[in-house]
Amino acid sequence: MIMKVGKSRMSVVASLVFVSLFVSLFILPTGYTYDETCPECKGEGTVICRDCSGDGICRSCGGDGEIFEDWWCAACHGSGKCSTCEGKGWHTCIECEGTGLLVHWMYNLIGATVVPSFISVLLFLGLFYFSYAVSAFYLSFNEWIYQVKHMDFWFNPSFMTWLFAKHYERWAKWTTGISSILSIYLGVLLFGLLSFRQVILETFVAGILLSIPVVASFSILFYKAYVSKLKASS
Repeated sequence: MIMKVGKSRMSVVASLVFVSLFVSLFILPTGYTYDETCPECKGEGTVICRDCSGDGICRSCGGDGEIFEDWWCAACHGSGKCSTCEGKGWHTCIECEGTGLLVHWMYNLIGATVVPSFISVLLFLGLFYFSYAVSAFYLSFNEWIYQVKHMDFWFNPSFMTWLFAKHYERWAKWTTGISSILSIYLGVLLFGLLSFRQVILETFVAGILLSIPVVASFSILFYKAYVSKLKASS
């Protein structure tokens, strides 16, 4: 009875870790914002029209509205005004949309820890159950594996399937280890690719270092809970 309670706690703790990471994404302050003077308009909110150099005059007709006598200018439709800025000589800055400021959103240390941790945990679960499906599928076409007493690991594509068939707990241990390593690596890679403009290097490195033990702890708890359920069902 004590063993069952202890094993069930592993499953509960693993679930709590997963739920806590998910909830943290929406509750904890995972980032901050700061303003920067727009480098395009130098904080003015407007930029000089490049077609007319700011004078608002059509360059094709020189502001006359005609190229030759009785031939109206097609560029400005005879108005003599620069068609790009409509004679104003300036544009609203596209970069800052006329505000003169660029607002940057950046991950803080909590965000740089929670987000890659959550991504890696999802990847771990996906890789683990994908490995389960592949091993079960491969085993269904290779039932001779049940007759093999010993099988080497090195460069053997059937080794994991053999573990799946003969030593299920060892299979879970190998799959947990491989999946956790791959999930951490892929999680860091995805977070870096998707957020490289929203996180500074120092925060990125510190967040990743903190996320590794989180993902590793979840993997261990998941493994223990998975094996305990396996033993209970067998």
